[in-house]
Amino acid sequence: LRADALAERHKGATDLLFFYRAVVRFQKEIYHRVRAHPRADGRTLDTAMLAAYLPDFLQLVEKYGPRELVAQAQKFEDRQDWEAILRSCWRQTRERLEIIARAILQPYVQHLSERWYVEVGALSESSGSCPFCSRAPLVSIRNGRRLLVCSLCAHEWAFPEDTCPGCHAKKMESHRHRGYPHVRVESCASCGHYLKSVDLRKDPEAVPAVDEVASVELDRLARDKGLIKFELNIAGQ
Repeated sequence: LRADALAERHKGATDLLFFYRAVVRFQKEIYHRVRAHPRADGRTLDTAMLAAYLPDFLQLVEKYGPRELVAQAQKFEDRQDWEAILRSCWRQTRERLEIIARAILQPYVQHLSERWYVEVGALSESSGSCPFCSRAPLVSIRNGRRLLVCSLCAHEWAFPEDTCPGCHAKKMESHRHRGYPHVRVESCASCGHYLKSVDLRKDPEAVPAVDEVASVELDRLARDKGLIKFELNIAGQ
């Protein structure tokens, strides 16, 4: 519903939001399968099961995805080591096909994170990277305090508002676009990285992961300033 509302409001993001909805529906199938058939070890991947989803997912990307991801999907099809690519992404070894691998991993690792929280308890929140899977944040949430949302497992954790999640410098700057009054770019003047921040006080209906995809003009603004995004979203933006 949120994606539909934002597609009406931001015509330039319509195709990306349509693709995002298709990806999320696909990911839900993986998530429900993992929940129904959990492994005994709560921190290991069933890469064979995940790799079995790749042919259908690559078709989805080639049919609905943006041009950059379509090119990635075609390169993915040429590779035979799909499980190795997934393991490489899980270990954070930079891989040319990172975004597609991460989209397949996301629902699985989200379940692992939720399971860990239930079985082990709260996770440390002192770092700018995810306390569960060590990935960089995708988006920041403001609602009286600042929460970072993991780009892989979607875990949320508190982090100081004035501090860069990457280099920890206290040199954060904000950049806005009139089309997105509740979303802004948070960039670091020290390391040159950025992520977007969604203020739920300004728009309580916002869904951070969806609004992050929809606010494509903010990504263009950030790139024009020479900024580098901590992690691209599943639409490759």
